[in-house]
Amino acid sequence: QDGRPRMPLVLVLDNLRSAFNVGAIFRTSECLRVRKIYLCGYTATPEDTKGQTSRASMGADGFVPWEYRPKTLPVLQELREAGMQVVALETVKDAVSLHRHAFPASPGVALLLGNERHGLEADLLAACSTVVRIPCHGVKNSLNVGIASAICSYEIARQWSLGDGPAAAG
Repeated sequence: QDGRPRMPLVLVLDNLRSAFNVGAIFRTSECLRVRKIYLCGYTATPEDTKGQTSRASMGADGFVPWEYRPKTLPVLQELREAGMQVVALETVKDAVSLHRHAFPASPGVALLLGNERHGLEADLLAACSTVVRIPCHGVKNSLNVGIASAICSYEIARQWSLGDGPAAAG
């Protein structure tokens, strides 16, 4: 990589079924210089034979550190032991609006994202420090996981005052 510092944010993807959503998350993560992405369970990886994740990321997967892990819970436990606040993004009843939660920049945050249809299992939610949600005011109570990941990641960056970043060339 280029040696520039990375945002102290780690994403943990649990059983995402769409390679296109995973690719979108890689693209956003590259733009924010996210520290790492853990791809857990049956989440598609950039090494999958069809290459859909890598194509959907438009090559951003080559610039974001990532690791495949078969189980999500041990990853969450490791991140908590490293001092990171583990935060789930989910639509459960007691979830706090992400705009009202203060995300600690040091040592950082691990953001857990779940399956597009079934969300996160109870044991994973229990392993988190807190659960946040994105306020939705329409009939539907949730957003696409790739979109939700981007909204939450940019809110965290905003809270950490990471600035506007360099302007795009041309």
